[in-house]
Amino acid sequence: MGVLLENFIREELSERLIGRIEATVEEAKLNPSIAFREFNGNVYDLVFNFEKSEVSVNSVLDTSSTGTEILSIDVFLLAIGSKLNCYVNL
Repeated sequence: MGVLLENFIREELSERLIGRIEATVEEAKLNPSIAFREFNGNVYDLVFNFEKSEVSVNSVLDTSSTGTEILSIDVFLLAIGSKLNCYVNL
């Protein structure tokens, strides 16, 4: 797990946000026209790219290349303790 993801989990992740993420992933499974979804936080933004099965964790305080971490959605869901089964390609 990368530093940005660890910091996001420690600093911004909440049960409410996990629920919103799970609902978004479920919605994208049911509606293949959903390509992207974004969640904006205080310090970290999440961008889900359902076409590539990726999620990008972005630090709003660091606009350099080290301020972004990209990982698969299933790895992200596992890391945040999501109760969803592993993500399946849409």
